[in-house]
Amino acid sequence: MLYFVTMKMFCAKAASWVAMATSCCGFLAGCSINLTKYDLREYPKTASFFEPITFTFGDKTSYLDSNLQSAYSTAIDSLFFPKESCRGNAQITAKVVPDYETSDWGIGAAFIPFWPALPVSETWHYHMDVRILCNGALAFSAEFEESEHVEAFWFGRMRADLVNDASQEMHRKLIERLKFETQLGRYTDLNSAQDF
Repeated sequence: MLYFVTMKMFCAKAASWVAMATSCCGFLAGCSINLTKYDLREYPKTASFFEPITFTFGDKTSYLDSNLQSAYSTAIDSLFFPKESCRGNAQITAKVVPDYETSDWGIGAAFIPFWPALPVSETWHYHMDVRILCNGALAFSAEFEESEHVEAFWFGRMRADLVNDASQEMHRKLIERLKFETQLGRYTDLNSAQDF
């Protein structure tokens, strides 16, 4: 009888450990990176001023989410560029630059399938090329560069959340810079030293 009670307690503890390990692995590996979406509550939804904006990362090209596409369209003032006669074209190219060599923490990933520790320190760069044509003629052209640093110790969901946050911040900055530049009526990039 004592054997069955002890075995029952052991099975209950083992089941709780398995459930906890499963939820931990799910938390560490359960989120994907999405660089073309943004939860833009501060931007009203409008008709798109731009042709579908392409987003290129590595060898993969996709289009921005409709909400993000709409947010970029809100940056264009119809007083300067009326939608009846003007249309925009934009491309965003993303790249990642590691800040230092990989560490020894990555060795565990070769032996343990769900190795959670994989430190990363990298800088994400977004390069945006924008052109606005009015009545078939080039009315505005600019290139913008934004970057965000991502430093994470854990691999999986926590790292993906940091990358997604950095991506959203870069999109927000690009929208603000586009809005600033198109409303000034001048054709410069604020980061360029040759503008002065």
